[in-house]
Amino acid sequence: MRPWVARVVRLGYLAKGLIYSLIGVLAIRLAFGMSGGRLTDPSGVLRTLLSQRFGREMLALIGIGIVGYAAYYIFEALADLRRRGSGVRGWTSRTLTIIKATVYGAIGVQALQVVLFGGRPSDRTETTARALMRLPLGDWLLVAIGIGVAIYGFTQLRMVWRGGADDDIEVGRVRREAQWILPLGRFGIAARSVILMLMGATITRSGWRGRAADADGYSEALRTIASINPWLLAAIGAGLLCFGIYQLCHARYARIAIR
Repeated sequence: MRPWVARVVRLGYLAKGLIYSLIGVLAIRLAFGMSGGRLTDPSGVLRTLLSQRFGREMLALIGIGIVGYAAYYIFEALADLRRRGSGVRGWTSRTLTIIKATVYGAIGVQALQVVLFGGRPSDRTETTARALMRLPLGDWLLVAIGIGVAIYGFTQLRMVWRGGADDDIEVGRVRREAQWILPLGRFGIAARSVILMLMGATITRSGWRGRAADADGYSEALRTIASINPWLLAAIGAGLLCFGIYQLCHARYARIAIR
């Protein structure tokens, strides 16, 4: 194992854990009418952290960790380190991994841009959708990305329903040392899956209609959930908090394939 690769990837899991935990806590506070509660997304969390003491230092660590995490999983999928195969199922799984890594990588890049060039993080969902639409066949590319996000959310929800676990965590070791992590993670994954499917649907609709404003990010998806029922928002917020804790634990138990 190359120790520095593993450390950077684990730092990425820690960064993800911090981001999702804060999104979940803020959503829960809003659902219960507590002060400081709001609906936010990863960019909003970066803005919150930037305003704290040592904010730029925290953003630098988050950026390095998430960019390293994304680069590793893109390489893992392209090199097929987990032996998923080159058939339809194999390439579907590997493509979804690349989409996931790219989305997270954009968060890391944004954090590093703030550290290196100044400014403040901004919500890029609509901006990114508009930029993609300027490309040749950009509308169809956006449709494909939206479908990919929705499918990834659905596959994660199906995994939870079947009692499975992520293939990038050492399940046997977790069961020996901290069995509680797995049910916590399933609850968190289920909550995040709901948001991913909502996001995927709106991104697909955005590309289909040629309207970048239709593409929703995390905060818009949470706003849709809040409009249905505040208790549902509280449940999803609790799930995102659990997912954040799960990612923090994931940093310890991640199965990293590079040797």
